[in-house]
Amino acid sequence: MNTRNVQCATLMVSASRVIPASSSPTAGAKRAGRVTGRIDLTGMTEYHGVKIASGADISKNALLKENNKLNIEDYGAVSLEERTKDDADTHAVENTEAINKAIRDAAAQGGGTVVVPKGTFRFYTIRLESNVNLYLSKDSVVQAAKPTIVDEDGKTISIAEDKYPDGRDGNYDQPEIAPYAGLQDGGHTYFANSLFYGADKKNIMIYGDGLIDGSQMNDEGTLDQVLQGGDPPNARIRTGKADVWYGNKGISLVRCEGVVLDGFKMLNCGHFAIITAGGRNQLVDGLIVDTNRDAYDIDCTQDVTIENSTFNSLTDDAIVFKASYGAGIKQPVHNCLVRNCTVSGYDAGSVMAGAYTTDKQVATDLCGPTARIKFGTESTNGYDTVTITDVAFKRSRGFCIESVDGAAVHDIIMVNAEMDTVSSSPIFIRLGNRGRYPVTGNSTDQSLNPADNVRVTNTEWILPLNSDEVSYQWTEYPIKQYFPAYRTDNEATMPNGIKVKTVNQTAPAMLNPNNYCHDDSTGKNYAYVWNNETHRYDASTTEIPEDQSSWYGNAVGYESLASAYNICVANANISNVDPRYPIILAGMVGSRIRNVVFQDIDVTYRGGLRMRDAVEQQQLNTDWEYTQYMTTPAKQTLPWLVNAFFCKNAALLPRVDWDASAGAWKDDPYNVPEMDDQYPEPSNFGILPAYGLYARHVDGLKLENVHIGYEVEDGRHAVVLDDCHNADFSGSTFQCSSSVKPVALVTDSYKRRAGFEYVLNEPYQKTACSDIEGIDGSSIAEVTVNAPEPSTPKDSLYGHDTIASAENGFGYGPNIWTVNGHQHPLPVTVYRPFLEGIGDQAVKVGDTLMLTITARNPAAETSGARDEAASDRSLVYSAEDLPDGATFDPETHVFTWTPSETGTYKASFSVDDGAGKVMQS
Repeated sequence: MNTRNVQCATLMVSASRVIPASSSPTAGAKRAGRVTGRIDLTGMTEYHGVKIASGADISKNALLKENNKLNIEDYGAVSLEERTKDDADTHAVENTEAINKAIRDAAAQGGGTVVVPKGTFRFYTIRLESNVNLYLSKDSVVQAAKPTIVDEDGKTISIAEDKYPDGRDGNYDQPEIAPYAGLQDGGHTYFANSLFYGADKKNIMIYGDGLIDGSQMNDEGTLDQVLQGGDPPNARIRTGKADVWYGNKGISLVRCEGVVLDGFKMLNCGHFAIITAGGRNQLVDGLIVDTNRDAYDIDCTQDVTIENSTFNSLTDDAIVFKASYGAGIKQPVHNCLVRNCTVSGYDAGSVMAGAYTTDKQVATDLCGPTARIKFGTESTNGYDTVTITDVAFKRSRGFCIESVDGAAVHDIIMVNAEMDTVSSSPIFIRLGNRGRYPVTGNSTDQSLNPADNVRVTNTEWILPLNSDEVSYQWTEYPIKQYFPAYRTDNEATMPNGIKVKTVNQTAPAMLNPNNYCHDDSTGKNYAYVWNNETHRYDASTTEIPEDQSSWYGNAVGYESLASAYNICVANANISNVDPRYPIILAGMVGSRIRNVVFQDIDVTYRGGLRMRDAVEQQQLNTDWEYTQYMTTPAKQTLPWLVNAFFCKNAALLPRVDWDASAGAWKDDPYNVPEMDDQYPEPSNFGILPAYGLYARHVDGLKLENVHIGYEVEDGRHAVVLDDCHNADFSGSTFQCSSSVKPVALVTDSYKRRAGFEYVLNEPYQKTACSDIEGIDGSSIAEVTVNAPEPSTPKDSLYGHDTIASAENGFGYGPNIWTVNGHQHPLPVTVYRPFLEGIGDQAVKVGDTLMLTITARNPAAETSGARDEAASDRSLVYSAEDLPDGATFDPETHVFTWTPSETGTYKASFSVDDGAGKVMQS
């Protein structure tokens, strides 16, 4: 064999995709093509009136401590590789004691660097200290050790792999006391039970080329998730500690200042791979985080820079800004900079392995892969001045800004973004009135759900009255206003048999007598008022009319509705977007989103839905078997239209109005429920009447050189505006079917103030659009909604039913979706076929490479069992751009090639389901 013949040729196959645009005639402009160029924000303090963040001023060099290094092996740590032949002990307890002793010694010496050398070391909680760095050497692995975990049903999930000298099972540190528990999820309430934990520390750096691994390989060759994706139960009282716990986070930093995280990798690190709460001046640079839930949470932290990093998190958010009370302080997110980062939603673990697999189709909430940059949902303390530049979204949801807890979000900018395979709204800006905000209750009861108090629902948001009997003193949040609390015990049957819960139709609002003082002598009710001297509530002389008593279900501690303003997204290419979810801007009655600029954006949806889908709001589900990277097979539900996980109650009902003159239901896809109190997701609203942009309750919206189009024809408007004012669309284009106008302007005669949608006899108000520029009148449809939103109870102001169901004669049309001339029983543009990972292939010159190309099609595999034969029957395989001498058999799907020369070659493989090609090239 000569030297030439042992050299290799490399075949490069990378993911891309093609679905040809519909050949049907379209009205409105076609897509204008990709956006080019780059916006440089260097030296600017604002852009389009939006403040620009500067980020952290800490650096890696500023924290280096090379003159005092302490190796954990010198303290007795033992790697798995260095154990003696007969040693079955993982030494997790000893290793934990060793590294924590080294950290304490370094701190006592005035600072230093604790070194984790090459090897795999198992640990429980590593406790960080001020002025102490951790260096993760090349080929080092900090691996989470197993504790004993027993679930609520008594099933043992995990057995501790090591024990303390006193015989107790090894475990992570007990969660700390959290006086403000309940105001946010447990994951960002308790932090001590993490793999790395630091609270109230300064000048900390974790750096190096090592790996932090929250999983372990089991004897069957699949991964066990050691750091859990769920949360241990809360403590029973606010000043107590939880008595059951386990590890569920990688790195937790609470009220820490001067932090650098640099260069390392993280794999499968539980609910939060990294969470920083209430901190300041923190730098993240050069990380790869490939995990099973949130990758990086910035919670009420200020002066942060995140750069040159990759975050893969299919099942939860990638980079997420939160503004909770988890750190126990009221501090907004402020001055945060994200640049040159990638977020993605490939199967967990597959990015670090270089496989980039896509077998799992949806996250736990049944929407597509998450993995986005997001603000929320915890928004109690607000966010401002966050700049995001030069970012890539791959197989993820889009850019998400939410404020639903009475606070403001403002001065947010994202420029230079590439988004491909977007599984939800490309841009989602949402105001809501969930009301997760502290409110001081009427008793000293410390339990997380105090009875007979100022809220009927979500009682965990109530803080106790302060008392001399308790040493802890809570910040006081006296009642500022009230909102109704609704009964959702009415049930309606949809034409496909699915039951939908809606608000009670005769007594929708629950009464809460704890929120007013009843005078037995007069029979009148009086409001309570906060007494700043006694720090208690007193009865006032303000009488509450009897017909207003239903307003007082839930007290809140904030005065104003949530707000959002000064937001800019510019220079973005957005492709392959799920057709169910347009760009959504959803304010509230009484709080419009203000001053939003979209500039130089090209967005392309897959299309293929019907206006009928926006009327029916049908739940159409199939089952899917998948295997994530290095895990056992599992099943999930695929919702092809409405996803009922976050779409609730009224939003699940058909959007039709009762036509009394015709004695029938009339289509009204524009009558979209507000859903202010729901957990905010684009799926809240079901299928909307616009495929490209849906904007409601907005004042000041500018689209400059924005082009919206689809790949296959969609039967809905490109744009729907509802209660929008001062909008300018000059220079923008919208592709649209000839069956509808590109733009619809909605006038609604039956709106009510936020939170009061279902209160009997609450006055209605009219909303409409005004001052809309840059759209030719011939492209506009003006529509009027002449009924309250679905599920609104009848009263003296509107006397017709608003719930269309099988019980009163409503039926669905045929489930046929026509795409490129082919009819399908499912909307096949929602979940597309995909080629299973091919990857790059190396072959010796003169040797023959044979590859069998395989693909899966969710529209064909609907039984819940893996059935690649069914996929094959639905697909036509092809190949193009093959190297010289290569062949591909479309029947057997076999690619054959014997390279004659060294080099790098490319090939393209595709499958076509009749709706268009999906390609890897």
